[in-house]
Amino acid sequence: MDSPSIKEKEPSKPAREPGGLDKAFPWLKPALRSRRTIKTWIRCCIALAAAMMLMVATKPSHTMGQAAFFCVIVSVMLPPTFALSVFLMAATILLLGMLVGWAWGSAAMASALSVRSASLYARQTEKLQSLLDPNSTIPIARQIQIQTFHGIFLDPRSSAVYGAFLFIGTFALGALRAYIPSLTLLSIFGSIVMDVACTTGPLLPRAQYTVPEQLIIPATFYVAVAIGSVILIFPESLSHVWLNLLLDTFWTQTLDLLRLQSETLAILPSDHEAWAKLNARGAQLRTSLVNATDTVSDQLKLIDLDTSIGRLGPADLKKINLELKSIMFRSSGLQSFQSFVNDSNIAVQKEAEAPEGLAPGDQTPHSGRYQALSRRIRNRELKHGHDLDSLVPILASSSLNLRKASESAVVCIVDWFQQCNSHRWMAFVSRPSQSLITERHDKLMKELQSLESALQEFRSVERVKLIKPYERFFDPNTRLLLRNCDMFTSRSLYICFVFIDTIDAFSESIAKLLKIIVEVDERRPKSKIWFPGRIAKVRQNITNGEFKSAGGPLAMGTSENPVSFSTNDSSQTSLTDPDSDDEDDDAEEKSKKDADEKVCVADPPTRQNPDAFPPTSAVGRSIVRIAPLFRFFKSPQGIFALRMGIVSVALWIPSACHSTAWFYYDNKGLWALIMAQTGLAVYAGDQIAGFIVRITGTLIGLLVGMVVWYIGAGHGNGNPYGLVVATTIIISPFLFARVAGTPAHVGLFTMICITTVFVVGYSWINANQAVISNPGVGVTLGWKRALLVIIGFTAGFIVMLFPNPISSRVLVRKTLAAVIGESGNIFAGEVEAFLSEEQKGRSGINEKIELVGRAEPDDKKVSPKERRIRKIARRVIAVSYKLRMISPSLSTAKFEPQISGRWPHEQYEELHRLQTRVLGSLVLLTTSFSKLDTKWCSALVHRSPFMNPNFASFHSPVLSDVFSTIAVVSTSLMDGRPLPAFLPKLRDRLVYHEYHTAKTMKPSFVQAFFPRSFGEKEEKEKSVHTDSSSELMGKGEKPGYESEEEIGDVAGPVHVDGSSVGIELDELTLDMLLNEQLPAHSTAVVALSSLLSRVDEMIDITRTLCGQASFRGYEGLQQDYLDREERAVGGSRP
Repeated sequence: MDSPSIKEKEPSKPAREPGGLDKAFPWLKPALRSRRTIKTWIRCCIALAAAMMLMVATKPSHTMGQAAFFCVIVSVMLPPTFALSVFLMAATILLLGMLVGWAWGSAAMASALSVRSASLYARQTEKLQSLLDPNSTIPIARQIQIQTFHGIFLDPRSSAVYGAFLFIGTFALGALRAYIPSLTLLSIFGSIVMDVACTTGPLLPRAQYTVPEQLIIPATFYVAVAIGSVILIFPESLSHVWLNLLLDTFWTQTLDLLRLQSETLAILPSDHEAWAKLNARGAQLRTSLVNATDTVSDQLKLIDLDTSIGRLGPADLKKINLELKSIMFRSSGLQSFQSFVNDSNIAVQKEAEAPEGLAPGDQTPHSGRYQALSRRIRNRELKHGHDLDSLVPILASSSLNLRKASESAVVCIVDWFQQCNSHRWMAFVSRPSQSLITERHDKLMKELQSLESALQEFRSVERVKLIKPYERFFDPNTRLLLRNCDMFTSRSLYICFVFIDTIDAFSESIAKLLKIIVEVDERRPKSKIWFPGRIAKVRQNITNGEFKSAGGPLAMGTSENPVSFSTNDSSQTSLTDPDSDDEDDDAEEKSKKDADEKVCVADPPTRQNPDAFPPTSAVGRSIVRIAPLFRFFKSPQGIFALRMGIVSVALWIPSACHSTAWFYYDNKGLWALIMAQTGLAVYAGDQIAGFIVRITGTLIGLLVGMVVWYIGAGHGNGNPYGLVVATTIIISPFLFARVAGTPAHVGLFTMICITTVFVVGYSWINANQAVISNPGVGVTLGWKRALLVIIGFTAGFIVMLFPNPISSRVLVRKTLAAVIGESGNIFAGEVEAFLSEEQKGRSGINEKIELVGRAEPDDKKVSPKERRIRKIARRVIAVSYKLRMISPSLSTAKFEPQISGRWPHEQYEELHRLQTRVLGSLVLLTTSFSKLDTKWCSALVHRSPFMNPNFASFHSPVLSDVFSTIAVVSTSLMDGRPLPAFLPKLRDRLVYHEYHTAKTMKPSFVQAFFPRSFGEKEEKEKSVHTDSSSELMGKGEKPGYESEEEIGDVAGPVHVDGSSVGIELDELTLDMLLNEQLPAHSTAVVALSSLLSRVDEMIDITRTLCGQASFRGYEGLQQDYLDREERAVGGSRP
């Protein structure tokens, strides 16, 4: 087995600060510990050595021709790192691209010859005859070749046709590459072959359609070598690769996160330093898990092409893959408890570090209302023993059995996957006995029963222990709240509810997966051969833009827009849509389902043309239909295609001029053209850093290439054995980094490998083959070839500078702004999901929907609630992907020229961290939504202030404030504009309005939602009125303003961080605290509260980065009106 059993892994030790290589290349140590990575690297080294042997061997080398080194270049551009089925597809795309380029080049040659001037050709032939010297030692045929490449047969009309064909061909391939990034290999290699035909063709007076063979034949040699290496050297199917990746990344991170909970609960929250370290580890594990989920899902998109031997087929893997996102959400939620506790610790530390001379009451209400409330809550929790230091030990003991059962279940799942993924070939030798099959199945059943039993015990028995410290505040007979002067607060209790809800949800998702595994294990007791199928699904995955191909490692940018998000969900395939797993739906079902999904979740807003309304006439509608053709030329894809055509023609022109034709051919200017084309990207990305990295890789490759040549050749023409050995050994470390490195490092190491074999290969060809021009070997040749690469990348870089250059700093700012805006759209989708459930409750539909979570033939009609969750999950992962892609730029931006001043790296790092936290809150809110029934969703909508949309209401208009604030912050950061004057803090506004809420307007929560949960209706006590927050702010003691009723309102058991949880004080009973829906409800409230806090922190950072509009006198006027309102409300008390 490629990876050691996870069950034997020791609990992870506290992470130390990385340094040296660990900090520069964090992927290095995990890659060295991965047996699969080592095997893949060995296979790539052997393929490289085989390609080198073909280049230095006399017969294959002469068969491939003067471009025999191209075989070695392709071996480092497309190493055999994939499973056989995937590599076959990649190789097919590569060769198809070369054939397309050959066909277009042949068409260009035929068209160009048809317009060639016969009289000019006759004069050129006469001139050639006069230049030939029959007495020269150079053969006549060689003299004709030399004169030909000096441009003696150049014809302006013929050259113009070649230039036109080159522009149109590269433009079309560029557009294809822009719209279908997964066909990058086809575009790149098609362009290369087209370049050969169009740079050589103008020099030739007759048709020679086999010119591109000089590149096509070496490429086919390598493809044959690579396929042989994939089959013979550590062969593995895509199924085997996917299961290895699943075990090494997804389940490792999941198990580490689960084990981290036990470490966390063993430490008191008052140990701030220890909790901060554990929280940092948890945040890192959560990020790694989200990234691993995205990677694992991408790897499965070509599973229908796979041929494998094993127990699990493509349908089984897809069914398991459907559960991974659900488990990822639940696993990520486990870390939320640590984050909330750490936030409390940070608030305490900040308060302790405040200047001693500043009393709490000296703060202005605008900046300190929430802080003052937090101090009040902490004091009361310490007084009653309800602080986190008192509750966490109870939480640890009550959840111990469930955590152990969950860990045991995860280890059992991992063992089952390892058994399915090992000894695949042994199926032909020996079949497992029936006793072993029964034993394996019984083990799964035992783990499932144990987990379900522990989960049931936790829900009915263990969870209740957390409520024990609060029972003394309730009447033992009526179970109603005792309205005395010793009211408790519940903030720490609700934070503990977050852990209860998340561990419950995680265990439930593991149990659901175990049920699927039990079912699959029963249906697949023995191994069998699985053949490819459903090729149409593969075509959709390749062309829908979601499939991330391995092509284009040299591009100075990205194929995806870094500042926008795809809104097209119609491209989702069977990997995310369970309805398409087994058999196709008919047209009616598909249209019905599509219409249903359109109203499931709020989609991001679409831009509307402010200068024109939709046409109303037939002529206008006809014009609108052809308008996209004109808009294409100013779209990013159209601009990229134009850049591709322009830079190609610009670097082609010297090959078609009399004065530069020989210079171009002698110095192989073709490679500058090829590098310019491969260096272009649809979106600039961190363009400056990308250019510097590739130039650095070229220079290093130049030095390495010259070292390799002189080691293998000395002062001679090269020893084939020494050259193969030296090249393979010296390049192997860089090839390892090329195979195992992150996308941020792949460009550097790919350029090192390409330039190295470029120098070595050309030196060998010049030294051992008869060539028309021979610029030498080693140093004499190396600097020229490296200069070609630099010229090509520089040309591509210059073209990409227009219309505007993009630096890493601009990329970071705009991407984070786009992420902020998309987070607001996701939150809008989640709010819409809650409102949809509330609408059901209003219609009298009260239900708790059990999510299907998997695709079965009879499960085609998945509930709208589950579809919403899945759609939100896809968008959350898309945002996480953007955050992951922007992480390297946070480091590279520090090394860019600081022309305008120091780049505020710390602020952007903090903004990136806050976005990760916002994403965690959104995930937590989705998890809670999946567990809440219709009644509790309605309670959250109607009774809590978080979803009140009405500005005229006396409640806080939180929804309007959140959406408008997110939009303002995103726009300000995107355009670099200052924030409006005195943009209010959401948290302070919420607390302020909660103080002044007329609670008598609220309907009874118990009567509305739990009419049968209690005995006879109790007579309502007198309503509790809130008072001015002036006393809370410490502005002075006011008689009668410190009653326990007021404290119960602002910091009591029905408020979290000053916000109502949707339960009235006179409705709170012990039975409600024990309700199984309350933890999920509390988790949603805490997640919403955390979301508001993170948005407030983003406001502060954006204000620091972009500034704020000045508005003199506004602060004093605001304070004056605030004092008047508080005095008026305070004076109206009975």
